[in-house]
Amino acid sequence: MMKRLFISLFLLISLQVLMAQQSANDFYDAGVVQLENGNFTAAIPLFTSCVEISPYYYEAFLDRGRCYFALGKKEEALADYNSALEQKADYYSAFYQRALFYRDAENMVKAFSDINKVIELKPNKVDAYIMRASWYDEAAEYDKALADYNRILELKSNDPDILISRGRIYQSKEMMEESFNDFSAVIDKHPEKAEAYYYRGQLLEVVERFPVAIEDYSSAIEKGLDVEDLFIRRYTLAMKLEMYQIAVYDLNKLISDYQPRDSKLWNFRGMCYAALENHDEAIINFNRAISLDRNNEEAYINRADSKVATGKDASALSDYNRIINLNPKNGYAYEGRAIYWFNKERFDLASEDFEKAIKFAPTGRAYFYRGAMRDMQGDNKGACEDLQKAVELEYPGAQDAMDRVCR
Repeated sequence: MMKRLFISLFLLISLQVLMAQQSANDFYDAGVVQLENGNFTAAIPLFTSCVEISPYYYEAFLDRGRCYFALGKKEEALADYNSALEQKADYYSAFYQRALFYRDAENMVKAFSDINKVIELKPNKVDAYIMRASWYDEAAEYDKALADYNRILELKSNDPDILISRGRIYQSKEMMEESFNDFSAVIDKHPEKAEAYYYRGQLLEVVERFPVAIEDYSSAIEKGLDVEDLFIRRYTLAMKLEMYQIAVYDLNKLISDYQPRDSKLWNFRGMCYAALENHDEAIINFNRAISLDRNNEEAYINRADSKVATGKDASALSDYNRIINLNPKNGYAYEGRAIYWFNKERFDLASEDFEKAIKFAPTGRAYFYRGAMRDMQGDNKGACEDLQKAVELEYPGAQDAMDRVCR
């Protein structure tokens, strides 16, 4: 009789435990549904009911902590992560989430400790290596970051984002060939990855392969990468290579989206328009550059040159004078004013200004025009000396002029 009573009591208790566990599972499953749908506030009481029924339900503590963290309730989240680890000391998912908490709290010592524990418990967990590698990267611990990126690629072969990250580490360590190979491998297999073109373009720029670098920067832009530095890099190279239409496009982007009040950018765009012989548009840009920075000497000089090109000589002279008042040692202003006087055949004034131009900023242009002036004045020796200097400074047409004058 007693035996039957004991068995019945045992079965009753077992049934109650089973029912409680089933109920805890129901609350947990319902909470997971809400969590996955982003309904964090609705998920929290369901996980709470689960742990009230089953205090050892470590998954519920972890997921409730995730909800708290998503809602900005950081201390509650930390308490739940700790509770999950109290119930299961080797619960790597809790270490992972707590590492994110410490990273958010800028406690990197504890963050690294937890992510290292994850990797110890789960040596093939790719996400943990990715997280740790990014932290090493941010801390400029490039050797450690590189080791993690290599491990990730062993576990997850040819992941393009990891190859890009590793390529950037190689780039930081000045391992240019390895870096180039990683970016090229991404482009070969994943040509949609705009960042790979951007970073490879930087490497090509370092070795002065400027036309190819521009091609890579252009590909990055075509594929949707919108980074200020990208447009700066391309317009700088485009101006160097006299690809002024490309430079104008990039300067338009920078002025409209990034730096509308940067005097230098307005000046550079004016220079491009001037090179394209659209001097009216150039003057508009130089005007804006000067209005943003009254001391932008280069913009005054460029505006004066464009005014000369459009026949506004008197206004150009005013600009040259203004620059010289701002900076009496600006050789380019003296050069521009000297050429103005040269064209007016005021050789006495031109000679004085050429002297100062060559003193403060000797250019092939100044020597060429002074040589031409001296030739017109019958000073063959002086003309040849100046034209020889212009040739040495590679001024266009100087060699032909010298061959003609100095026979």
